Amino acid sequence: MIDRSEDVLFTRDDLESYTAHKVLGLARRSQQQIRMISKFIWDELGGTLNRANLQKLAEFYLGRYHSNSSQHKCFVYTRNFLSWLYKYRLDQRLLQLLNTFEKPKVRTPKRLTTRIITMDDVNALIEHVKQDTSLIEAHRQNFMGQVLFLAYTGQRPLTMARIDREQVSHSLSQSPTGLDVNAEKDKIRLEHLVPIHPNLIPVLQNIMDNGYASRVFLDDSLRRYLQGANIPLSKADGRIQLKDLRKFFEQKSDEIGFTDANKNFIMSHGVSSVNWQSYKQFLPETVYKNYIERWGSVKLGYYQNQKSTI
Repeated sequence: MIDRSEDVLFTRDDLESYTAHKVLGLARRSQQQIRMISKFIWDELGGTLNRANLQKLAEFYLGRYHSNSSQHKCFVYTRNFLSWLYKYRLDQRLLQLLNTFEKPKVRTPKRLTTRIITMDDVNALIEHVKQDTSLIEAHRQNFMGQVLFLAYTGQRPLTMARIDREQVSHSLSQSPTGLDVNAEKDKIRLEHLVPIHPNLIPVLQNIMDNGYASRVFLDDSLRRYLQGANIPLSKADGRIQLKDLRKFFEQKSDEIGFTDANKNFIMSHGVSSVNWQSYKQFLPETVYKNYIERWGSVKLGYYQNQKSTI
């Protein structure tokens, strides 16, 4: 006879209420990921929580996803749901189940990425856009501006998509020129400063003069464009994608010696430690000075054959 004393029941409404709470304020892609995991939880558990069902769910996650990141998200979200349900029900059995449901700790060898993004790749992308006669001029200028902005700043495409005209207008009026990214517009909610490379200033000004309402960058349009453009990478397999421009900034920064905390602050990357939360602080003029010292001579796209503007 099966012992059901361990079973904890939950309804689909419970799961949907929690999901609706978790997706508030998140980007569309993050919302889709959370809703997909919620679907897995319901399909695999069917409203019944016990050790056997959770083991089955864990095996499902590990079988469906091979990347550590995807598996981690599934386990974390499921554990968060169990924790929320405990706070709602105050059922001690949920705590016991929560303590047993963890992602297996598998030590995997750490390898450097094989996806190398070079200046030749960025310049080839810009040249492809420049020569594409199927694009209307406004889209051409916007696409080239996006490529240069991401390559020169290392921002996430998601952050770029949230930048509005008021922010850019304010940044162009500053000296030194820097873009303030508010916490609500950053993926990890880090308010940070993004120095604007001198070669970016006329590009941004041109987009502002020929922009679309409150939006500055047409990121979804460029993402779809790259899916069909099929522009190969010079030092790696595959074709260039929008997210590769952030990798380029990281890799180029290492190459030219821009490797300190200023780089991580600009990128909003690797800044989750207590050291960052309690001690780090950056003056705008210092961030800009350190950035220009390393990045000032880097010329991309149609600036590569021109004299430095710095």
